[in-house]
Amino acid sequence: MLLTTIRTPLSRVLCSICLVLFSSLSLAQVEIPDAKVAQGIEYISGGIGSEESDALLALGKKWPLVLEFSQDHPQRPLWVADVTVKIMDQKKKVVFEALCDGPIMLLKINPGKYDAEYSFEGKVLKRSLVIEEGKFQKQSVVWPQ
Repeated sequence: MLLTTIRTPLSRVLCSICLVLFSSLSLAQVEIPDAKVAQGIEYISGGIGSEESDALLALGKKWPLVLEFSQDHPQRPLWVADVTVKIMDQKKKVVFEALCDGPIMLLKINPGKYDAEYSFEGKVLKRSLVIEEGKFQKQSVVWPQ
């Protein structure tokens, strides 16, 4: 009788611990889109859904450049996808060009000064980029309504 009363609470505790561990593991295993390469530059694009976007933004802190794309809206900016990203060096040579599948793009681009053109629904926005060795940079691009 004493052994049974000891085992029952212990088994409940072990079961509770297992549930907590497995539930936290499932949250940590968000599928991140595969990395791709364009013009020799590795990148990841995506961020559809809050779990994937949170995972990409967390991963992005280890990448030299994170781009976020949105469109202005009265309540708050709304994230957009299907943005064409074109990055040129100081000699105006295109060093990277690709379509972003979601509102977030991570790039492993070499340090340097660049000009960027972002195209969404036929509207082009231009920005300058300065990538420094060992530093993370995030650029948010917002199209007017």
